Amino acid sequence: MHETSIALGLLRSLSEIAEREKAKKITRVKVKIGKLSGIVIDSFKFAFDALKGEFKEVKDAELLVEEVSLVYKCKDCGREFEVDSVYFPECPACKSLNLALISGEELEVVEVELEV
Repeated sequence: MHETSIALGLLRSLSEIAEREKAKKITRVKVKIGKLSGIVIDSFKFAFDALKGEFKEVKDAELLVEEVSLVYKCKDCGREFEVDSVYFPECPACKSLNLALISGEELEVVEVELEV
């Protein structure tokens, strides 16, 4: 389960942020995870909650996860569109398969709330 190692890496980074900013604790962290990131969100949340007790500055932190949809841009007609399925989408306007992925692979920390 690679979600555990990703959660552990995040917790280490958060602990370093708290130390660098001289924060008493981190109260909330918000991350964006794309549907194509390969991360199972429930497993990631579980791992985060299971491991956060090992980091004194992060032990009470709330994890908020925003799932990022798949957005493609058609290289033929230029239309951008969102899809639910990860399997071989086609442009709804021109039916082209010549697509560029715009979003959906993200794994990024977008907000960290500190108590100083």
